[in-house]
Amino acid sequence: MHARQSNLLKKSSTLILALLLVSGCSSLPEPQYPPKPLPDHSDTASLQKQWQDHSGYGERWRGYDLQPALDKQLLISGDTQGYLQAFDLEGGFLNFNKTLWTQELGVGISAGLTLENNKLFVVTQNGELLALDARTGEQLWQTELSSEALSPTQVQDNLAVVQTADGKLTAFSADTGRQLWSFDSLTPSLTLRGTASPTLTSTQVMAGFANGKLYAVDNASGQANWDTQIAQPQGRTDIERLVDVDGQARIAEGLLIVNSYQGQTQALDPFSGRSRWSQDISSFHSPLIDQGRVFIVDEASRIHALDLASGSSLWKQEALFGRELTEAVMLSGQLVVADYQGYLHLLDPDTGEVTGRQAFDLDGIRSTPVVHQDRLLVHSIRGRLGLFTLKKD
Repeated sequence: MHARQSNLLKKSSTLILALLLVSGCSSLPEPQYPPKPLPDHSDTASLQKQWQDHSGYGERWRGYDLQPALDKQLLISGDTQGYLQAFDLEGGFLNFNKTLWTQELGVGISAGLTLENNKLFVVTQNGELLALDARTGEQLWQTELSSEALSPTQVQDNLAVVQTADGKLTAFSADTGRQLWSFDSLTPSLTLRGTASPTLTSTQVMAGFANGKLYAVDNASGQANWDTQIAQPQGRTDIERLVDVDGQARIAEGLLIVNSYQGQTQALDPFSGRSRWSQDISSFHSPLIDQGRVFIVDEASRIHALDLASGSSLWKQEALFGRELTEAVMLSGQLVVADYQGYLHLLDPDTGEVTGRQAFDLDGIRSTPVVHQDRLLVHSIRGRLGLFTLKKD
């Protein structure tokens, strides 16, 4: 069952069962986006494996997105049974790795890990937020959330912000875990399974919600500075009216770029929320911004490149249609996406041409690959970890 299947929050058990039987990335009956076969590629780019290991049980069929964390030589991963591992990658692939510490939480994690200022922030399936010492695994503090969080904690300075599945945005002190404020949004009865990661600036937090709105919340008070409707619910059924903002908004060159499911991709003024341009592209992924371009993987796994300033289309690649792609990342000048069969695909960001492919784990990849400096960290559904670089000619 796809990671982004609909999650019924306030309906009867009969309807829950009916929805669980529905599959496909937007919760509509199959076949919706039948996957294309693996496309040809120019073989002008390739990946070189530097290191691999196993991070425990992985997310398997549970539908969580358990993105590991990477900072310089420190890599930390976790699984749905609460097993955390920290690796020191200094030795490289040939010398294998040094395990710094392991930790059994006793409860599974529910979202990706966050590394910031030598602290590891973890959200659990019991609705808890934990802070651990990233070098030792020692727990620093623990606090209760209002419900389960399905996206990583975002941290800036002393502010740690978590968005939970019940439509709440809550800020804590990153040092002590003390709650600073909480902001509530109106949550529809039917939503996609997943929540957007908030975007933090020095003055405000931008967060998209399941009602199709994006809010800008003041860092100090937790009060909304502005809000705007990214997607307008349409149709007669709850499924047709799904308009979740599930991807993290991204800021570049004075613009805030945000996607929505069954809605639009918009560029906003981050200080007022006014729209600068919009495109009818539906996506539950975060956009990628690089060198004046916006790259979007839409709900059908078509990849779009737009001009950041105007929103005009530069190219569209449909060769990977239906392959349940992750959002795109940039590695040493190549676009990279992963798919449901565990392949990593390389694309030329200037043209959209598929330039290479790397098999990793046929069980599939759901988590967006992590790029740190010139390295690509991949985490498969069954918990396999791989570290790659772009192969030099």
